[in-house]
Amino acid sequence: MNNNILDKKPKDQLIKHKNNFYRSKLINRNIIDYESCEPFTLKNKDLYFKVNIKKFTGFEGNKYYTKNNPLVNTAIQLINNKDLNDNDSYLFNYFNIFQPKTYGEVYYLNKDNKLHELESTNHFHPWIHKLPTNTFRAGLFGPKDITNVEIRLIRLKNIINNINEFGYIPSKDDIIEGYILLKKDDYRFLITGGHHRIAVIIAMHMMNINKDKYEEIIVKYEKKRTNVKIVKEEDVNNWPGVKSGYLSSNDALEMFNHYFL
Repeated sequence: MNNNILDKKPKDQLIKHKNNFYRSKLINRNIIDYESCEPFTLKNKDLYFKVNIKKFTGFEGNKYYTKNNPLVNTAIQLINNKDLNDNDSYLFNYFNIFQPKTYGEVYYLNKDNKLHELESTNHFHPWIHKLPTNTFRAGLFGPKDITNVEIRLIRLKNIINNINEFGYIPSKDDIIEGYILLKKDDYRFLITGGHHRIAVIIAMHMMNINKDKYEEIIVKYEKKRTNVKIVKEEDVNNWPGVKSGYLSSNDALEMFNHYFL
């Protein structure tokens, strides 16, 4: 695997996850009243709500309920083999194969899209940002330092163990976070925190492990990373990246529509 020093994980972080530091928080947690939460609708203004398990997506439009999601497939491998070697993981091979240089390669954009040549590690969503931020974001793609694979496998393994022991009924501190992308009467929940948790839950669902418990997953709107709650396709001309004149509405929508393919 090619090394990307910007994606190398510090030793203390590896040790922390190897010790499953999160387990101690689960023992005495104050859980949310899961049953009182309603499924997502435009009328539902609650901070906490439920999302259908097939509606989750990652930052770059990674679909979770598919047969080729690297985190989900690696979670399935770990459920079947807790001693899985890093180099034998789906994630390791994925990072070796999928190494996009531009947004065009990440989002499969047409060559005439202005975003086509934007660097793949640039942090940018036209419904949030006026311009590319030039802030580095590693993304769920290669190349990655091997420590990145190691720590992800440790996290997935810990989550599998924790859910097997405690179940998945989140507290206010360990809930999946993100916001809604709305396209007519369809939606996606774009995860900003909890990618590994949803990967394990979906892996279990696909393997018929407590499947009936995971049809709808409780989430909350993100507050720390962004104040966005619902991004509507129909509002494209008012998105910051379009309103600023940086992107045409067509270019912005091509990226947006990638989340619904």
